[in-house]
Amino acid sequence: MLRAYHRLIMPDGQEHTMVVCHIDDATGVLIDYHPLQGEEPFVEWIGGTLDLKNMP
Repeated sequence: MLRAYHRLIMPDGQEHTMVVCHIDDATGVLIDYHPLQGEEPFVEWIGGTLDLKNMP
């Protein structure tokens, strides 16, 4: 599933803004991300922050 967020906080604390995250549907694990570059097909806009700092 592709979801877009205003902000992504990685486990090491590094922050990225306006990103599209590829999230595994079965596990909910982040597979990959890239900068949002305008409207992209099949991307669900979530907004807000995806914070991965406290993920196991």
